[in-house]
Amino acid sequence: MKRICLFVNLLLILCAAGKAQLPHQSLPSKDMIDSLKLYPLHVLPNNYYFNNIGFFCKKEIQFEKATKIPLRFRLGSLEYTDYLEQKPNAIKKP
Repeated sequence: MKRICLFVNLLLILCAAGKAQLPHQSLPSKDMIDSLKLYPLHVLPNNYYFNNIGFFCKKEIQFEKATKIPLRFRLGSLEYTDYLEQKPNAIKKP
């Protein structure tokens, strides 16, 4: 008797789970609004990164393009600069 009850319960659970996976068949309501019409997608211009970085970063990039030498200005040690830039494995030294 216990095996039959267990079998029936498992069968009911599987049927309920199978029914929950069927696609929901409903008509779109009039209240549904397309979010892309309210907030249109804006594509960033190609020079967005360069226009929004600091003065010294721009000068570093210009110098590197002209001379092919990677020049970096730092206000402090490399470890402290990495810490300020929140790079992985960076630690703050006193």
